[in-house]
Amino acid sequence: MSKDDRAVTPVIATILMVAVVVVLATTISVYFYDLSNTIEPAPNAAFEQQLLDESGPNERLEVTLTHGGGIRANRVLIVATEPVDIGGPDTDPNGGYATVGEKLTEGNDQSGVGEYWTAGETIKLGGVGDLSGITIRIVWNPTEVKKDGAGGREPSEVIGENAAVIWEHTVE
Repeated sequence: MSKDDRAVTPVIATILMVAVVVVLATTISVYFYDLSNTIEPAPNAAFEQQLLDESGPNERLEVTLTHGGGIRANRVLIVATEPVDIGGPDTDPNGGYATVGEKLTEGNDQSGVGEYWTAGETIKLGGVGDLSGITIRIVWNPTEVKKDGAGGREPSEVIGENAAVIWEHTVE
C-alpha cells in the first residue's frame, strides 16, 4: 500500500456513515410525521333521552350519556333544525340564547359537564316553546369547536369529513 492510498479508507467510511445517518433520519421523520397526522376516531357512545314538561310552554329534552368513555366536551357540538339552548342539572336552558349550533362547553359551565362528558351525566336542551318536530344531533369534532361567528353567538364550522354524528333524535 502506498502513502497516497492510506486516507481513502477513512474517507469512504465517513461517507458511508453519513449516508446511513441520513437514511435513518429520513425513515424516522416519515414515521413520526405519519403519527402526527392521525385523527382521533369518533367516540363510541350511547345516549338516552326524556322529554320534560310536555304540556307546558317550556319543553325540555334531557339527554344522558349512558355508555362510553369520557368524551372531550370541547369537541362536542349540539346541532338542531331549530334554535335550542343547553342547560344542565343546575341551569335550565334559556330560549333567549338558543341557536342552531351550541357548544357543549359554552357559557359559565351551564351544561354542568366538565372537561369530559362522562357516563351518567345529563344535559338539558330547550328551545322557544314546543320542541316537537325538531331534530337534534350531537356531533363530535376532531378538534375543539370554537364559537367565533356572529360575535360568539354562532359556532365555527364543523371539520367536514372527520366530524361524526354520535347521536340523533327527532322530538315527537
